[in-house]
Amino acid sequence: MVDPRQPRFGQAITGVAVLVAFILRAPIVLPVVGALLGAASLLGSRFNLYAYGFRAFKRAARLGPPRELEEAAPPRFANLVGFLFLGVASLLLYVAELSAVAWGLGLVVSALALLAATTGLCVGCEAYVIGRRLLARPERAGA
Repeated sequence: MVDPRQPRFGQAITGVAVLVAFILRAPIVLPVVGALLGAASLLGSRFNLYAYGFRAFKRAARLGPPRELEEAAPPRFANLVGFLFLGVASLLLYVAELSAVAWGLGLVVSALALLAATTGLCVGCEAYVIGRRLLARPERAGA
């Protein structure tokens, strides 16, 4: 379980970082942010630098406890999707030299992260929930 403000904090950083990198033409940000998302999703909360940043922000801003907690799996899945998009973008940028496609993928990540940070609508989280429902075994009636 996780404080729902924590993923939104990370999504804000991701969205702004990738957008600013695009504006300033700083392609190194794509693999760096991708690595941060990959570590958070694949290695867990101990390797989630955004979580450490949120805890420091929470102390400094003297935020109280959240009204409720949310399941950690959907935001971790969303981080995984962001990691995959930014990983492919990095390969396209540095290996295939397809910068327009690479930045397109990066801007998709930025837009979805900013959407989640500002509205709470996390498309990756929703995809996780839908996927879980589709993969769930239907219960047998009368069994």
